[in-house]
Amino acid sequence: MPTQTFLNLPEDKRERIFQAAANEFAQRNVEAAKLSNIVETAKISRGSIYQYFSGKDDLYIYVVESLREKRAEYVKPSFNLYKKEPFLRFFEEFYIRDSSFFSTQPLQLEIGKRMYGHAHGVSRKLIQRYQNHYRDVFLLGIDYDRERGAIRADVNSAVLADLCVHLITEIIIFQNLNNSLTLDSIREQAASVMRILRCGVEP
Repeated sequence: MPTQTFLNLPEDKRERIFQAAANEFAQRNVEAAKLSNIVETAKISRGSIYQYFSGKDDLYIYVVESLREKRAEYVKPSFNLYKKEPFLRFFEEFYIRDSSFFSTQPLQLEIGKRMYGHAHGVSRKLIQRYQNHYRDVFLLGIDYDRERGAIRADVNSAVLADLCVHLITEIIIFQNLNNSLTLDSIREQAASVMRILRCGVEP
């Protein structure tokens, strides 16, 4: 994560470095990305980048974590439904907001594609961290519904939680947003997914 030296920089310089790094990581996975491109775009010396971060992986984590915080803030209103409405109602709202966020954040979407398309090293560690976090949140909500009879007792909570994680990670990044989706089409997609989760597919 950034050093205090970086945090003490003027805001416009911090933002310039952040944007240069984000643009590089949107074009190339973290292993292929070049610090030389970042420092050139940011108009800083190569040596100074090591005063701000311990290395490329550290800078990458900072960029990804910063963008993830924006994503988390965007989906936060959906948690007004968490453990208050049925889990699938909460998840539908979460899914819609999460998809909508990516549809308006092409830079983050591109970084996500690079991350999941080259899930090694630091990218793999971040993916596992985020997936485990979402899985824990979803599992608590699912088990809460099972205990109060809102989800069938024979439903495997862990499998359902894993499926929900899959829907908001790989599916969003690789499928849902390959085309320009409107909010209406995102809602329609979410409704279709929820119907399958609620009713299954066999007649």
